[in-house]
Amino acid sequence: MFWDQAYHVVTSFLPQALSALALLSLVAFIAGVASMGMALSLKKRYRKLMLGRCGVDLEELLNHYGGIVAGCLEQQRQTELRVKTVEQKLQRSLAGIGLVRYNAFRDTGSDLSFSLALLDYNLDGVVITSIYGREESRCYGKPVSGGESIHHLSDEERQALAEARQKVQFQKKGRPKRSR
Repeated sequence: MFWDQAYHVVTSFLPQALSALALLSLVAFIAGVASMGMALSLKKRYRKLMLGRCGVDLEELLNHYGGIVAGCLEQQRQTELRVKTVEQKLQRSLAGIGLVRYNAFRDTGSDLSFSLALLDYNLDGVVITSIYGREESRCYGKPVSGGESIHHLSDEERQALAEARQKVQFQKKGRPKRSR
């Protein structure tokens, strides 16, 4: 009896069940075709990405650009070493100049005598003095270390040295150099 009822239910809904099954199969077929089209489109895009424009695959392209980046990093390292070397040499270069002109003797005209102080960034250098007279001229050089000299300095030499020290300190503060 159960089988008779089941057979009767199945046969009475068979056309609707077949229609629903056919519709479901049609939807599945359309979804499959759409999925296949999307897969083909993705495959084309993937190949285009992997091969690139010039026929180079993505791995070669990444290796190429990785090499370029490594080269740039090496060049940057070398540039930093050169800058460090230049900065070390710059410490010993001329950074401050002080010049005082004066008349050493009353019988000579104009300010033909001078004291010139030349200092590097470490305040090391020299003070050069030239004393001009009608009969003779003399030139003296006195070493400077740390902004001071162990030798006796005249007023003009001290003034030139102070001017040079001030210019070095001014430059050390990072201010732009003042030209005369």
